[in-house]
Amino acid sequence: MQEILIENQNFIAKEKYQDKFKGSCALGISWRPGQEEKSYEIKNCIIDGAGSSEGLKMSFCYNVHVESCKIYGGVEDCVDIVRGGNITFANCSFISNNTKQHITIKGGAKNIKIINCNFIKPYKSRFNGACIDLGNWTDYDDVNRPRVRNVEIKNCRIIDSERSILCRVLYSDDPALDFSFGKVFKVPRFLLAIFWLGQRLGVLGKRRRFTKDLLEIYDIEL
Repeated sequence: MQEILIENQNFIAKEKYQDKFKGSCALGISWRPGQEEKSYEIKNCIIDGAGSSEGLKMSFCYNVHVESCKIYGGVEDCVDIVRGGNITFANCSFISNNTKQHITIKGGAKNIKIINCNFIKPYKSRFNGACIDLGNWTDYDDVNRPRVRNVEIKNCRIIDSERSILCRVLYSDDPALDFSFGKVFKVPRFLLAIFWLGQRLGVLGKRRRFTKDLLEIYDIEL
């Protein structure tokens, strides 16, 4: 396994937000089946996604440890996690820039720990947002994928914000909360079913269609 250490660096987004499918971010890491396995340790970094989509974007990444970082949000998120797992955030601050969510975890991502972290400044919409958004729609969900699961949130706080939703739960198991402040909002199952159907039919939201090979679910995801 290739071990990658990223330490004491500043990352600033160079591309401006155009739409949510362009994937502009300050720091992006990814992996795909068939590539060499990688592990990441990201420590004492400033990751500034202001003006772009996200600060830190993880696509299908496993074995990632992020510690003592300040991560500033873009239009969409401070951190966007699509698929992958075995990811830990420790002693980090996620700072909203009128950002939709501080952290989005979706696409069946699993085994994620968020420990001793602060969610600073309010997420954008009181009625359509949260500090941590679990199991929202991705275009990989055109096929039946695993839920987001095994998310642990410990000793986390919401700071400088009148918004009180720490977690919003969609296509996800309930997170394990320990000594953390904020509410958990569980989207009712019938509303989730309507939302999923509307997305698959293409009558709700802006979306893409992936080819069959991109929709494949690998053993590592199960």
